[in-house]
Amino acid sequence: MNKKQIISPCLVLVFLLGFVSCDTRQEQRGQRLLDTETAAYADEEVDAQRVKELERHIKKFSDEAEETVKMTGELGIYYRMVALEYMDQEMFGPALDYLFKALEVYPNNHILHYYTGLSLSQYSGAAENAGEREARLREAAYHYQRAVELRSSYFEAHYALAVLYIYELDRLRDAEEHILRALDLRSGDTKSLFLLAHIRVVQRRIEEAVEVYERIIDESSSEEARRRARENLEMLLRGRYNG
Repeated sequence: MNKKQIISPCLVLVFLLGFVSCDTRQEQRGQRLLDTETAAYADEEVDAQRVKELERHIKKFSDEAEETVKMTGELGIYYRMVALEYMDQEMFGPALDYLFKALEVYPNNHILHYYTGLSLSQYSGAAENAGEREARLREAAYHYQRAVELRSSYFEAHYALAVLYIYELDRLRDAEEHILRALDLRSGDTKSLFLLAHIRVVQRRIEEAVEVYERIIDESSSEEARRRARENLEMLLRGRYNG
């Protein structure tokens, strides 16, 4: 499927929505504009001539305003598509350029914040020095955090934050908070259980780590996961676990 086929339904939808309740929306705009006029004139009434003048302006510019909003939305679609293409090619620097542009159009899109955090995490490896790398990782954490603020049930963002906090930013308590939240959302998620076991080892809560590994062995449908859990458990019990 080419990009034109993907975009066309979106454009059609946006185009059709532009004509829904047009008269009602113009009336609402008129009232809101009139409210600003009455505020400017304090308690004075706006005369009929001024109302007609406002109505003429609304008629003249309303269609242009709707077209601008529609085109901005369409541009946002292109930004998202280009960003995802770059991410698929693991070209995270260029992807970020378009993700930031998309966020200007859709600042409250939790998925865009997640992808921005993911790209920043990956792009941190291209930093010229440790300070720049840490700055990118902290910015990634901000976008992951923003994603879960916008959508508290966003499993992937909670998990990504936990990984970032424990392995990159040395924030063990925050990592624990988010991996527990991830497991609330997906109680049997194997990768989250492995991360929780690791956190428990770092916290020196060995008995709890053992319980988590035993849970993986008992519950996981993946033979590879069960094998890894058995190996980690054996090393842990022998005092040779290194994470």
